[in-house]
Amino acid sequence: MRIVGYADRLSVRAGAKITFCVSSEHAAYRPEIVRLRRGGSERHGTALVEEPVEAGMPRTLPGRVQMTTSGSFAEAGPLGPADELGLAIWFLPTLLEDEARPLLAVGELVLEVSAAGIALRRGDAPQATLAVPPTERCWAFAAATVDTTGAVRLTLHRPGMPVAVATSAAVPEPVAGTLRIGSDGTTTGGLGRTFNGKVARPVVATTAWPEATTAALASGADPLALLDPDGTSALDLATDPGGTRVPDRGRLTGGAVIRHLPTRGVPGPFWTGAETDFRRAPAEFDALHLHDDDLADAGWEPDLTWSVPTDLPSGVYALRTSADGDVDRIPFVVTPARHEAPVLVVLPTWTYLAYANWRTYAEYETERLVIYGEARGVDERDRWLAAHPELGRSLYDVHTDGSGVCHSSRLRPIVNLRPDYFTPTTRGFRHYAQDLLLLDWLDRRGEHYAVVTDDEVEREGADLLSRYRVVLTGSHPEYCSAGMLDTYLAHTRAGGRLLYLGGNGFYQVTARHPGHPDCLEIRRGHAGVATWVSDPGEEHLAATGEPGGLWRMRGRAPNLVAGVGFTAQGFDAGYGYARSAASTDPSVSWVFDGVGAEAGEVFGTEGPGLGGAAGDELDRADVTLGTPADAVVLASSVGHSQKISLVPEEADHGYAAAPPGVHPKVRADVVLLGRPGGGAAFSVGSIAWSTAMTHKDGDNDVSRITGNVLDRFRDHPGPVLGEQ
Repeated sequence: MRIVGYADRLSVRAGAKITFCVSSEHAAYRPEIVRLRRGGSERHGTALVEEPVEAGMPRTLPGRVQMTTSGSFAEAGPLGPADELGLAIWFLPTLLEDEARPLLAVGELVLEVSAAGIALRRGDAPQATLAVPPTERCWAFAAATVDTTGAVRLTLHRPGMPVAVATSAAVPEPVAGTLRIGSDGTTTGGLGRTFNGKVARPVVATTAWPEATTAALASGADPLALLDPDGTSALDLATDPGGTRVPDRGRLTGGAVIRHLPTRGVPGPFWTGAETDFRRAPAEFDALHLHDDDLADAGWEPDLTWSVPTDLPSGVYALRTSADGDVDRIPFVVTPARHEAPVLVVLPTWTYLAYANWRTYAEYETERLVIYGEARGVDERDRWLAAHPELGRSLYDVHTDGSGVCHSSRLRPIVNLRPDYFTPTTRGFRHYAQDLLLLDWLDRRGEHYAVVTDDEVEREGADLLSRYRVVLTGSHPEYCSAGMLDTYLAHTRAGGRLLYLGGNGFYQVTARHPGHPDCLEIRRGHAGVATWVSDPGEEHLAATGEPGGLWRMRGRAPNLVAGVGFTAQGFDAGYGYARSAASTDPSVSWVFDGVGAEAGEVFGTEGPGLGGAAGDELDRADVTLGTPADAVVLASSVGHSQKISLVPEEADHGYAAAPPGVHPKVRADVVLLGRPGGGAAFSVGSIAWSTAMTHKDGDNDVSRITGNVLDRFRDHPGPVLGEQ
């Protein structure tokens, strides 16, 4: 990608401003604002449709290459100059390499670790070394002192092992500079030269303390009981794990700033295991887990700020940047300045961020052949992404040290958040590009609608949704906060109508990071479909303190909101639905007006990508999980192969063998439910549904069913379950 960029937000209200950052290898490029009407490309078999918007853009802008350096660390100060110094820190390496990585530094004096051992250096000059290799994923304690004569002592404590000590003599020289944890302040571009692992209880003092003090610190003693607080830094890494600053219990610094979102709320070296919630034992959760590929903000300089016209229609737009045949479209949503439409579409941007820069396709292309049973290729942008690990990972990836990624930022180029992105999982459309198909479908119907994102729902809540008669979700609203769940439920309970047009929605506990509002946080816990699981004691989100994982495991299964919940997934094909006998009751039969399928007959067997309306990830009704007892199952998918598998939380337990063949829980249910006061929800049970709606330009049964429900929800004043 010779031209690529990102915006400072994913949505902007008409009348407000949005800023774009662009990196271009071309000397100049052309900026244009376009409205995105439909996703697609030649490879999708469906053309991308975009319309130019008169925006007063300059004809060209000068190009420049912008760089990012990732890697989390903390810094305070500057300190000094000091004629003598003591350094100490607990550390747990998660990736030891031949190249040394900084643990603790003051200016040029750096305590560092490698696969060979630990060392103290001043600039490039070694001061002392200990050729005692630490053990990966085991806590150790390192300390170093330098006195006024230049005498150096370096000590390594490993629980249960002999203490290692090295001494040397160096030229006396004052020490001054920024105090850093996990970094020495140097950058090389790309992945940061930062420590991979956990750090806890850093101590810096303007004294070369005696060996007895080192031993006491290694045993857990409070440094401020041993050292003069005026000359001591004891940064409290346990305080405010959702923030970006940590206080200094000593008086040597004014506290530290944490850069690039390390994992927090992490058990330290003195965790007893009696508590797993850091809020109940904060002193035991006093560690940071640093990674060289953590990223909160790519840090690019802005190239263009646009004032969105107040009268610009709500919809999905992009800054289209182009030069010599290279094109990138930086997407954003314009939300309405006035709420006048009867229909609201909520794009699941939190799910887009969860998958942002998912690296599986190019990095595990061979392994995915086993999943698919065929070669589906990759989008070439994924190959470019594989060469740029500094641009961050998705919440489905692991860091370079193998630990799970629990933060995702929108302040970076996101190559799979593009209208023409090709997703191998579905042979084309998924997420953002797929949700643009829904907007195209609405446009073809002549619907008057507005568009917002998860951010607006999370921020404005039920007050926003109450302004609309009907709310439509995107195809995969998987990641959501407690407030978002409350909002959707309150909307239907207050008489509003909800069309949940996807699958695997309302599933994963998610929170906005309070210290970095452009970032999301999750913890995987130990249930559900996951590419990683949380380490012991790390199940609680640092942002909120709440337990992470699945909403289902907290008694808030998606069925409570939408009548269906995640049950199975598979990517071999899409399948059809068999209409139920219950669907012929006059109170709900209007859903099938114009549809040829009678009870027991199958519809929805065609569509782009996987080839049917029931595919990708599937949801089903279950009264034991919260589906209302009076909800009507209108149809259920049929014909699935054994490649469609139950999700882990749906697996049968006990001694009884599973039923032969395809498990009966492997199905997608189409559900209609009413709420007191005229509210209602309609759920389709499948991610693939909205893609199938576009088959034959919308002339298909899946499209007709959706249109019937939308018309009824928008126009019918009384309860939607009833005769016409």
